[in-house]
Amino acid sequence: MAPNSHPSVPDTFYRALLARFLIAVLEHVAETRVRLIGEPPPWLLRLYPEAEHQADFSIDTRTPVLHNFLHDAAAAWDAQNNPIARSGFWTDHTMFDEPRHFDALAFREGDQRLLLVQHHTETYDQQAALLQEARERALRQHEQNRGHQRTHQVLTTKLADSERSRDDLAAILQQLGLATLLVDGNGHVRFLSDSAVRLLEVPPSSASRDMHWETLLPSSKPDRLALQTLLRQPVSPRERARCHIETPTGRRLWLEIELHDDPRDSRQRIAFLHDMTDVYHLRRLLELKAHFHDLIGKSRGMTQVYEQIHDLARVDSTVLIEGETGTGKELVARALHQASARRTGPFIAANCAGLTDSLLGSQLFGHKKGAFTGAIDDQPGLFEAAQNGVLFLDEIGDIPHTVQTHLLRVLQEKEVTRLGETKPRKINVRVVTATHHNLSQDVAKGVFRADLLYRIRVARLQLPPLRERKEDIPLLVTSFLTEGRASMGKTIHRASPAAMAAFMDYHWPGNVRELKSTIECAMIHCKGDTLDVSDLPSEIHQTNPVPPAGPTLPTDERSRFVFALGQARGNRTKAARLLGMSRATFYRRLTELDLPPS
Repeated sequence: MAPNSHPSVPDTFYRALLARFLIAVLEHVAETRVRLIGEPPPWLLRLYPEAEHQADFSIDTRTPVLHNFLHDAAAAWDAQNNPIARSGFWTDHTMFDEPRHFDALAFREGDQRLLLVQHHTETYDQQAALLQEARERALRQHEQNRGHQRTHQVLTTKLADSERSRDDLAAILQQLGLATLLVDGNGHVRFLSDSAVRLLEVPPSSASRDMHWETLLPSSKPDRLALQTLLRQPVSPRERARCHIETPTGRRLWLEIELHDDPRDSRQRIAFLHDMTDVYHLRRLLELKAHFHDLIGKSRGMTQVYEQIHDLARVDSTVLIEGETGTGKELVARALHQASARRTGPFIAANCAGLTDSLLGSQLFGHKKGAFTGAIDDQPGLFEAAQNGVLFLDEIGDIPHTVQTHLLRVLQEKEVTRLGETKPRKINVRVVTATHHNLSQDVAKGVFRADLLYRIRVARLQLPPLRERKEDIPLLVTSFLTEGRASMGKTIHRASPAAMAAFMDYHWPGNVRELKSTIECAMIHCKGDTLDVSDLPSEIHQTNPVPPAGPTLPTDERSRFVFALGQARGNRTKAARLLGMSRATFYRRLTELDLPPS
């Protein structure tokens, strides 16, 4: 017990119980000075270390909300009708730091001016409505029992009468108004609160029977084993287990079980059952909204992409997907295929960059034996391979001019003629193309056919760059960490706040592809279970991060190429890698942009 404890403090059991619930009981001394009653909870000593050794201490701007609440508390203490002043929840947190939640009550008991401050864990911000209802129920009970002059006298009386009435701890737990169990060392439920009876839909005839917790909480084997392990071990404060059960009426519940040691008997456990069913369904709804096939994101830009895919999946028109390198154009094409009526047909992807006229023509349209040197067999092309499915042509802006003519005829006539043949073959293929160019400008330069552009751009789908949907970065990081754990066999579960801040501050010129590569690189270097900023490549957390490219391409494409060469100090291979493209495509775009190769 702290040396400054008040002589009228409740008994040892009650003090231990308050400490378990992380409640600080303070008595007002003068102005902003208060005296601690009972044991100081750990969070109080972190905020006010002087509380452990001084007779009293001052509540100051280290807790500004609590400091301001003293004015409301003073009004309640001085009022004749002895009201209770409530602060309501307040939260201290940063964007990525763990939030800290508090609330406080002020009331008068006899001559004592009391202030109760409770610290809540992070789960309570998902249950604010549940906690508010529990507090208001407790306050209503307090108003009904105003005949009791002193709270500690009520508890002392109940403890003294426990042998004649009911268990002392059970009485206190009942008054909390929460779904509560008291489990002994053999797993038998010794107490079941009224709220728990209602939540679990326990028949009245069974509520008073001595039953095992496994009978009361019928759950899956993994959930049951996890709870068994926690019940056997000493419980750290606020440790929780999750459990999915089905009530006798068939209602499914997702529970979060908060375990505490019984202050009187270390072999017994106090379990608070928090109904997380609504939170579970909300989380599932958010996950569904944040994922569309293999695409990840819940930003406004990605939501619009999902809606466009849904609309385009109903028709069979050609689609042009536009977006910077690394934004996931092929994933969008695959999602479009999976959402369409062609989902049972093949999805064939081809990259049009870096191939000669003859090689690309042979790859797309096929060839007859002897059509050119090395054509030793008849070979069907990708159009034939994609029959009744989808053919995805990436980097369509890099297709040679002679192949453009042949491709235009295929799209117009819906038939393909192999190189070296004269007889066309009918095809039933949906063509989806993608580019990071501005094809309208390529048409103006004469490097892309206007009539082909109109054929492939019946429908357009614009992908936002990662810098314009940074709210999706935490979701992407979590997904890539999950992939990395499976492929590398590591147990890295999260990124530290500092690492996440670095991810959010960086401008990602290589978009999602660069983010995924960065996560993979960092996981290789990470030695613990948390990805830290020291594990990241230097360019991610450098003092002067890469400046953002312009909002659209190719308006700022030239400046991005210039910057990439500068960042790579003239190394063209590194510059191409930074921009997420091959050396051949990099050199060709340098020529088109009229830039020197260094």
